Amino acid sequence: MIVDAHPHIYSSDKTRYPTIDDPWQPGESGEVADLKVRMDAAGVERAVFIQTSTYYGWDNRYVMDSVRENASWATGVVTLSPDDPAHLDVLSDAVENHGVRGLRGTTDSDGLIGSANVRRLWSHARDLGIVVNCMVLDDLDRVPEIERLAGELGDLPIVIDHCFMLNASNLSQTFPLEAKLAALERLAGRSNICAKLTPGAHGSGRVYPHEDMHDPLKRVIEYFGPDRCVWGSNFPNALWSKGTSYAQNLTLFTEELGLSVAEQEAILGTTAMGLWFGG
Repeated sequence: MIVDAHPHIYSSDKTRYPTIDDPWQPGESGEVADLKVRMDAAGVERAVFIQTSTYYGWDNRYVMDSVRENASWATGVVTLSPDDPAHLDVLSDAVENHGVRGLRGTTDSDGLIGSANVRRLWSHARDLGIVVNCMVLDDLDRVPEIERLAGELGDLPIVIDHCFMLNASNLSQTFPLEAKLAALERLAGRSNICAKLTPGAHGSGRVYPHEDMHDPLKRVIEYFGPDRCVWGSNFPNALWSKGTSYAQNLTLFTEELGLSVAEQEAILGTTAMGLWFGG
């Protein structure tokens, strides 16, 4: 069982699902059907649709509808504003009526992740029994706040999206590679925090097989253990993977990193199944 824990999806129906102003275009057709073709070709059986805020903002209808329509093999993660109390009800509706199993936990309007508004939304996610995907890009100043929330909400599973945008190059970055790895090692000490190993392509300065990212990825796996690491494709790959294909995002883990069969089974399947599919 291989689970894609990080595909974005894009509808061609802009009347039913309007975009934000100046959306980031996917660069290729990003419908659920297009994703499923790539999944089937690569032997991927399940997916966790991720709301793409750079295209739809806070409007999660395409993800919610797609999860409900493809419940036999997919679930989803919605992106909501911690500053909008009405979004607590949106989250309840997404979980209870559409089959969504995750919240993308972003910062509040002040750029904080440890605020009362964020805690309110994450606490609701915990009460609903779902996962929070923590998305703070590469802002390591948020690490102490994430650590506190993880302690206060100890039974809430938290997944660090993109491993703080782990990047092999130290150019034009506020925080260098070693600082990001140190932050991840620190958070790995919290048993309810997991790592999403998606920076293999977009964090690399080289073409596939992205040799400069092999050691950083393996170090993250060492910190968290394979039972707290998940794989994701970054679909649509024309936008998010620098030309690396859907299949190559997978073979990076099955062929290039030198992972054992047991490590592959956990990272590619069983960890994600436990987080988003209940076992």
